[in-house]
Amino acid sequence: MKLILLLGIAVSITFLQNCQFKSPKTHPTSTEIVCIKEGKFHQNGKALFIKGCNYWYGGYIVTKNEAHSYQRLVSELNFLQKQGINNLRVMVSSEGDNHYPYRINPSLRPSLDSFNTSIMYGFDVLLSELHKRQMTATMVLGNNWEWSGGFGEYLNWHKNQHGEPILPKTSNWHWDSFCEYLPQFYACDFCKSNYLETINRILHRQNTIDSISYKQHPAILSWELANEPRPMLKYYWRPYVNWIQTTATYIHNIDSNHLITIGQEGLISLFNDPIKFEEIHNQPYIDYATIHIWPKTWNWYNGTSEASVTDTTLEKTGRYIKEHAQICRKINKPLIIEEFGLHRDGNAFNPESTVHNRDKYYQFVLDNIKRYNLSGFNFWGGIALPENVNETGFMQPGSAYSADPPQEEQGLYGVYRTDSSTWKIIRDFNQ
Repeated sequence: MKLILLLGIAVSITFLQNCQFKSPKTHPTSTEIVCIKEGKFHQNGKALFIKGCNYWYGGYIVTKNEAHSYQRLVSELNFLQKQGINNLRVMVSSEGDNHYPYRINPSLRPSLDSFNTSIMYGFDVLLSELHKRQMTATMVLGNNWEWSGGFGEYLNWHKNQHGEPILPKTSNWHWDSFCEYLPQFYACDFCKSNYLETINRILHRQNTIDSISYKQHPAILSWELANEPRPMLKYYWRPYVNWIQTTATYIHNIDSNHLITIGQEGLISLFNDPIKFEEIHNQPYIDYATIHIWPKTWNWYNGTSEASVTDTTLEKTGRYIKEHAQICRKINKPLIIEEFGLHRDGNAFNPESTVHNRDKYYQFVLDNIKRYNLSGFNFWGGIALPENVNETGFMQPGSAYSADPPQEEQGLYGVYRTDSSTWKIIRDFNQ
């Protein structure tokens, strides 16, 4: 699609009537860029409902001069578009080398002193292709968890003070130790400074495919501070809040066009304190709120597939959605359920297994999205690849990226193309 030119005065006046600004002095340079009016998303002067999926690997699969990787991306985007998907949540930033097998490799920032621009080429292609299809991307800029490097890798680069990283599936792994280690990021000036350096490189990117700068790219819905950032311990609450404020302001000062969100899971990660959820989302440069819902991980049922859609599980899910919807109505900001998922029947991975329970759970979540008038969703995730399924479950060397990231069993939550009943539920949903 051709380069979008700056709009004239008449269009700007229309835009002024259609969108609320983050500050009186700034507004998006194009009505194609999503904005917020009266607590809802708008694009091109019309209300927009975010109907999306998690597609974390979207910028990592295209390699320059490899036609098959581009063909794969185009095929998957065409498929997703036919299902009514208009937004993809993608992991942009990744950190660390290949010594840890359960992590993105190659990464965007393999070491403190290196930046892999070939990865950004993949995001150039992704954004260009999304723009052709009038789709958008939620651009995730960090991670609480180890599968993309994340905050733990910034701490590792500062190892003289913080010691060796505590990583799952290694001998020194322990959840309590991890909870003590990871939130040190929020109090580590070295770590936060280098994290902002990564963000700076991404936000100042000029797309090499369509020549549109990332700061003005219509295919970007928002910048997300990180995937599931948690304070972990109450001791780090104030450093955590300060990090959100500082980072959101930093992003806004570079790019006042695009929306900003935190990437929050909700009360489950905030000591079940609704006041804390309201506080962090009521900041001036945080434009909308998110929650994630993982009933098995959060022990909302006993782990057996038969218990996954009992009345107890569904009641907890419905209450979780309602609690956050009430807070967002109070602060008049949109709410997206940007992660939710369920195992296949029997906790299987292979594509031949059924998804009756998953379909029931998806339908329940979507019914509650409509019930509480939320602004969107991103299920987890599309697209799973059947060739990745193996005896160990985990990604093997040379495996292609798909919906389930490297630290999880392949096929765990990912939706295969052949899961026609699940895709029908997504396709048929109308807000």
